[in-house]
Amino acid sequence: MDETLIAKILDLAHKAAGDQRLTASMLYGSRVAGYARRDSLYDCMVIVESYPYGVRYSLNWIDSIGVGLLQVDDELFSLDVSEGAFGEFLAGRLLFPNIALYGAKYLKWKEVEFKERVVREELEHLISQLGEASRGLVIKIEYFALSRILRRSRTYPPLRYSYLNTFKPSLRDRNMAMILPGYRAAIDRLIDQGILLKYDGGVMASDTFIDRVLAKKTVDRIIDVVAESKKAISSYLTQGRASLSSLEDMSREVASKLRRELLIMSLNVHADNPRSYLYLKTTNGLVKIDERGSILDVVGKVRPNSRVVVTPLGGVLNEVYLAIADGEKLVVKKYTDWHGFKWFTLNLVTLGTKTFSVSGRARLSNEFGINHLLRRNNIDVPEIIFVSLPDKMLVSKYIDGQPSVDIVKKIVRDRNCLESDFEDIKNIGRTIGRIHSLMIQVGDSKPENFIKDSEGRIVIIDLEQARRSEDLAWDIAEFLYYSAHYAAKPTPSITRFVESFIEGYLDGGGDQSYLKRAAGINYLKTFSIWALPQVNYMVAEVLRKHAQHMLN
Repeated sequence: MDETLIAKILDLAHKAAGDQRLTASMLYGSRVAGYARRDSLYDCMVIVESYPYGVRYSLNWIDSIGVGLLQVDDELFSLDVSEGAFGEFLAGRLLFPNIALYGAKYLKWKEVEFKERVVREELEHLISQLGEASRGLVIKIEYFALSRILRRSRTYPPLRYSYLNTFKPSLRDRNMAMILPGYRAAIDRLIDQGILLKYDGGVMASDTFIDRVLAKKTVDRIIDVVAESKKAISSYLTQGRASLSSLEDMSREVASKLRRELLIMSLNVHADNPRSYLYLKTTNGLVKIDERGSILDVVGKVRPNSRVVVTPLGGVLNEVYLAIADGEKLVVKKYTDWHGFKWFTLNLVTLGTKTFSVSGRARLSNEFGINHLLRRNNIDVPEIIFVSLPDKMLVSKYIDGQPSVDIVKKIVRDRNCLESDFEDIKNIGRTIGRIHSLMIQVGDSKPENFIKDSEGRIVIIDLEQARRSEDLAWDIAEFLYYSAHYAAKPTPSITRFVESFIEGYLDGGGDQSYLKRAAGINYLKTFSIWALPQVNYMVAEVLRKHAQHMLN
C-alpha cells in the first residue's frame, strides 16, 4: 500500500479521536484482503478511549479516495471481544486480515483474547454435534479460521461475500498467513489450560473438556442456537447505530449488498469448506470426517492391493460383516437406526433403569469415542482402522479368541468347571471395574460382548451403548443376571461365579456401592423376563450378602 496514503489515514484516525486518546487503529476489509475493486473504500477502525458517541461510522475523503472510519469506544470494543456484547460486529474485524496502523501490541493482545474465545466456542459446538465421537476428533488450525466466519455468515449474510472472496483459491494462502498466527497463540493458551492437546499437526480436545461439554443439558445446547441469532440481531443494531444514515444512504447500502451477492453467485466463487480440516483418529491414520465409500472401497483403501472377500458375520440390529483382506480379518459394522417395535418395548421394559441409544449415528459416536477413551486408559478394545460418519460405518480388527459366553455357559450349567474358568470371570469383573473407575457405563455388558484373546486378555467388543454415566450398577446387573439365564436350574457354581466377578470387580477399582444397587428390586424385575426367578434370586442374594459383609 502507498505509505503516503497510510500516513494520511492514520492522521485522519488521530483527528477522529479528537480530544480523547487514540488507543489503536487498524485497516481491514477488501483492500487488506486483496479483493478490492477500483472504487472500494479503505476501511479503518479507530478505537478511542472514552469515546463519547460509543460507536459511529463516517465516510471521509483523502483526495479522491474514500476512507470509511468505524470509530469505537475502547470499553465497548473490549466487551465485544470478551463477550460478543455487540454480536461481534466490532471484534469480528479481527477474524479477517488486518493491518495495525497504531497500537499494534494492544490489537494483537485483543486478537488473541478474541480468538481464544472463538476456538473454545467452536470446540464446544463441535463436541455438542459429534458427542462421544469427539474423543477421536483431530482438528487442523484452519478449521477455526473458517468455521466461525461461515457460521456467522448464515445469520449475518453480509459476511458471506467477504468470506468467499477472502478465502478464494487465489487469495487463500496469502490471507491465511495473516490470520493464523493469532489462532496459534490462542491455541497455545488453551493447551496451557488443559483444554486442547497437540496431535499430528492439529489439536484434540481433552477428555475433561469433552466431559464438561457433554454434561450440559440439552436445553443449554438449544440456547447456543438462540445465542447465534442474538449475535446477528446485535450486529444489525450496532451497524444501524454506527451508520446514522439517511434513508437514501441505507437504500444504497442494501442495493450494494445485493449486487455483491449476485456477483459472487454469477462468478461461482468457491472457498474452503471448514469440515475439510476435521479428521477422525484411527490406528491406520487420520480419516477425513466426511469420508464415504462402500465396504469394498473402504477395505481397499485401508489395505491397498489386497484381495478382499466380504461375508455377513451376523447381527440382527446392525449390519455386521467379516472382511478378509489377504488373510487379515476385519470386522465391518454398519449402524442402522432402530425404529422397530422391539426396541420401543425394550426401552419401555427398562424404563427408570436404562435407556438405550437407538440412532445409528449416536451408537457409532458412542463406540468410536469410548473406544478411544478406554484405549488411552490401557483397557483392551479392538483397533479401529476406519470410520465413516456419513455412512455410519466402522472397521476394526477382528479379535480371535474364545467368546466369554462359552465360559459363562460352562460355569452356570456346572459342567466340568476349571479353576481357570473362574479366573476368566474375575478378569471380566476386573475389566468392568476398571471401566467403572473412569465413570463409564458399558451399556451392553452381556457376556457375548467380551472375548478372551489368544494372549488371555479380556477384550470388550461392543461399546455402542457406552457413555459417561453415574448409573454403573446396570452393567453389573446385566452381566450377572443375563449370564444366569443360561442356567436351566440353580447350581452351586452360580454362587462362586458371582463371587469371582465381585472379587475381580473390586480389584479393578469398582465401587462396592454399585454391587449393592445391582441387587435392588428394579434390576431384578427388569431381568426377570430372561432368567428363572430362582436363579436371579441366587445372584441377588450373593450381591446382598457381600454388601452386608462389607458393612459389618
